[in-house]
Amino acid sequence: MALTPWSDALTVHSRHRVWWVDDVLHDAAAAWHGAMEGLEGPCVAFVDLGVASAWPEVAERLHACVRDSGAGGVRLSAVDTMPGGESCKAGTAEAMRVAQACLDHGVSRRGAVIAVGGGAVLDAVGFGAAMAHRGVPVIRVPTTTLAQDDSAMGVKCGVNAFGQKNAMGAFGVPHAVLCCRRLLGSLPEEHWLGGFSEAVKIALLRDPGLLAEIERHAARVRNRDMAVAWPIVRRSAELHRHHILKGGDPFELGSSRPLDHGHWVAHRLESLTAWALPHGQAVAVGLAVDACVACELGWLAPGTRDRVIRALRSLGLPVFHPMLLPVERLMAGLEQFRQHLGGPLAVPLLRDVGHAQDSSEVPPRAVEAAVRRLQGLGTG
Repeated sequence: MALTPWSDALTVHSRHRVWWVDDVLHDAAAAWHGAMEGLEGPCVAFVDLGVASAWPEVAERLHACVRDSGAGGVRLSAVDTMPGGESCKAGTAEAMRVAQACLDHGVSRRGAVIAVGGGAVLDAVGFGAAMAHRGVPVIRVPTTTLAQDDSAMGVKCGVNAFGQKNAMGAFGVPHAVLCCRRLLGSLPEEHWLGGFSEAVKIALLRDPGLLAEIERHAARVRNRDMAVAWPIVRRSAELHRHHILKGGDPFELGSSRPLDHGHWVAHRLESLTAWALPHGQAVAVGLAVDACVACELGWLAPGTRDRVIRALRSLGLPVFHPMLLPVERLMAGLEQFRQHLGGPLAVPLLRDVGHAQDSSEVPPRAVEAAVRRLQGLGTG
């Protein structure tokens, strides 16, 4: 006889908490107190080598911040460094160092791993913490524009493997996120500008007013005028976070993923350049390609396509890369994009600023025409 299956809903409650502070290392006691809430016992920290070089006092200050947080029983047992950029995501070696550190220093699921760095470091450290004891809490301290306005807001982590971006990883809500204005001041120009591609992306998808703000203040952003740049970073983060938490699919169980607009090209370009092209710049190229493809399909008006390209170029971001050609090699990224999520292909393309729609097909002829148009504009 057939038995009735056991079937019950399983709900796991999490909190997603973000603080925005001027100086996370020197004047953010209240934020650290909140971030350490609910933790106890040993913690460890991993710091992007670039951050450690620019801020030599970072280890000492992290010890002081945890010690002075007022969280009883929490202590920072070790501070280590990790190479920044995609090199730390090249396979599992760096992530395994994080997991090993948790075991070596007695960090339990009541402790935490503090990740200080750009998006790649947050990814690698997060994956290592996810493997240790099946999930040690993570406190993210993003130090790049891209990490603050996008990746730190997410609920996933991962590393590159098998020639593919983020082929291995895990989902998990960060215990806390601490975004610091001062730490952005030491960024190399490439990493300063790269994060604004994600701001353009989310503006195209969700906020025409933000796009107008970016266009109006592009020169000031390039000159690192924090009076306009940091509000743009914060608004981008707010929009990313709202979609993740309120969009109904935080763990990407469905086929649609609008936040990956421009990313099928970006991820393929990153792997084709052996990770030499930074993610932010790759996303800029991907946005330009997708705008041109949408125009070729008759979805997007030529004037809006040109507006997207102008916005990216005004920020000093590329809209073309030689590795886009031959297009046949680029097109392999579509299947990787589909397989990463599963289900039918769903590439978000613009209908207008603030209005995107999933496409189940991206014809090679449209991609070829898009790439050739952008090739005529050059790499700038």
